[in-house]
Amino acid sequence: MNISSGILRRILQAPGDPGKGGDTRGRRIIGIVAAAFFMFFPLLPFVDNYWIDVGFYVGIYALLGLSLNIVLGEVGLFDLGHTAFYAIGAYVTAILNTRFQIPILFLLPVSAVAAGLFAWLVTTPVIHLKGDYLCIVTIGIGEIVRLSMINNPLGLTGGPNGINGIDNPRFFVPILSSRQFYYLLWAIIGISAFLLTRLQRSRVGRAWNYIREDETAAKALGVNVRHYKLSAFVLGAALAGVAGNIYASKQMSISPESFTFMESSLLFCIVLLGGLGSIPGTVLGALVVTVFPELFRPFAKYRLMFFGLALLLMMIFKPAGILPRLRDSGDRLRKTLEGKKTRKSHPESGSAQTSAGLPESAQANGKPLLRLEDLDLSFGGVTAVSGMELEVAKGGITALIGPNGAGKTTVFNIITGIYKPMNGRVLLRGEDISSKLPHQIAKAGVARTFQNIRIFPSLTCLENVLCGQHSRGRAGLAASMLRVPGQRDEESRMLEKAQACLARVGLSDSADSLAAALPYGKRRYLEIARALAAEPELIVLDEPSSGLNDAETTELSVLLKSLVEEGLSVFLIEHDMNLVDMVSDHVVVMQSGKKIAEGPMCEMRRNPKVIEAYLGSEED
Repeated sequence: MNISSGILRRILQAPGDPGKGGDTRGRRIIGIVAAAFFMFFPLLPFVDNYWIDVGFYVGIYALLGLSLNIVLGEVGLFDLGHTAFYAIGAYVTAILNTRFQIPILFLLPVSAVAAGLFAWLVTTPVIHLKGDYLCIVTIGIGEIVRLSMINNPLGLTGGPNGINGIDNPRFFVPILSSRQFYYLLWAIIGISAFLLTRLQRSRVGRAWNYIREDETAAKALGVNVRHYKLSAFVLGAALAGVAGNIYASKQMSISPESFTFMESSLLFCIVLLGGLGSIPGTVLGALVVTVFPELFRPFAKYRLMFFGLALLLMMIFKPAGILPRLRDSGDRLRKTLEGKKTRKSHPESGSAQTSAGLPESAQANGKPLLRLEDLDLSFGGVTAVSGMELEVAKGGITALIGPNGAGKTTVFNIITGIYKPMNGRVLLRGEDISSKLPHQIAKAGVARTFQNIRIFPSLTCLENVLCGQHSRGRAGLAASMLRVPGQRDEESRMLEKAQACLARVGLSDSADSLAAALPYGKRRYLEIARALAAEPELIVLDEPSSGLNDAETTELSVLLKSLVEEGLSVFLIEHDMNLVDMVSDHVVVMQSGKKIAEGPMCEMRRNPKVIEAYLGSEED
């Protein structure tokens, strides 16, 4: 089952739309009209209890779709067992209510916590899996939950017959009628959508999107990938548990047949049809999937075929979904911060470099900023790095050169924590960082770019650069949803810093453009701006001039020199010897995983070992 290639790969990689003013206003009008429709739908004279019940199930699928959208749409994790968390919420509600007579509404948060805790327990061991492997594991989780309920462990679940006699909720008065259940459910959906929208426009929501776009780049720039994957699963499961609570109280009975693999597949269709990451799109997807079989009941047995055909057509003509998510512009992000308390000015926010928060030992004291000691790393039987030692001085530009396959990028990956050395140490300001994770190293003051550009193509340039600021923020789920003053102040500071870094590399005019729309040369500068936004002390550049013309390379050399003048230290891999000659203070040469020479570039041009490494030696 090759899910990550083909349809799902194309849909997950389909770019969203930048938030143009007209599009945003149009979406807002549509949203107001849709909210008014759902609010007054049960009161319309031609709507009977049957259609109110249909509206209720639209709401159930919308809430479940929103919960899966956190995992699939925001983080890009394939979860085809999401119904398991829905079932946990329903069964916890049913068991505690029927056995201990705990009121249904009191069990609403209990069902959310139970489903979230279960998600944390079962996904913690497998969260490192990707694509098809994670998808297969989630299918297994869903089936294990369903079969456990059928087998009736400890006599709690009622076996195939399920649990009957569940009470109705009471909110001042008993909630009994279809209309009352309808309004209860859609009120919860409204609150959930409001809080999830706030999450999308926060440090947490952006971190999820960075992971979806490029997990390696995200963790190298300070995102704790494991933490945010788990948080998405837990939050999505908790919301599914709430849906299970409401479903159980409305039905007054539950059984395993309501929580099959087919239900999980239907939720998958809802999110993909509506648009990954799109909250209104998810509600629209739920409406289509629920109402379509009712309108065409004579053809109901063909509904899966129609849904499959719809997904195929979506892949061809509109892979981003019916209502793809609009990316927020810088103006939109600023508006979300309006009304915040006056904060203290941040004099460093206008510059591309700051040493705020770094220890005094980082100041110029004659000691190397970075030191590699006897590094070894092999892949299988192939030695990539052997006995590598070098120093990077503070406040200068050190270049690492060598022929293709010399092991230069491997050294960079060791420095930034992507690879762990088999032997040796990496010392940053005298501290051993060899065992630290990439996001911890980024927070310690090391930012990087990549040999093969790793921007986030479906996000705007501004959102890309905000990734660099992630490790400088602290706001979590609760603070982001409630938008407390500290979170608003933090967001404002990060926004200012990101805009300053874009201006620093000449990309201010492209802030609200999707990164995928930039020409190649500007993508290189966008990567540099993103690294600068991390407020590093050392920036590690992997072939920054690759793909640039002569004029752009000259501009790059001017930029690098100016960054050093502002206090930044640069360590770069480069094949363009002219650029190395223009900017480097010290050059280290590698061949076959080993250092063969070091010194000023003028000496390296005359060094016989360097000449032999690049040109080869004559055979006898």
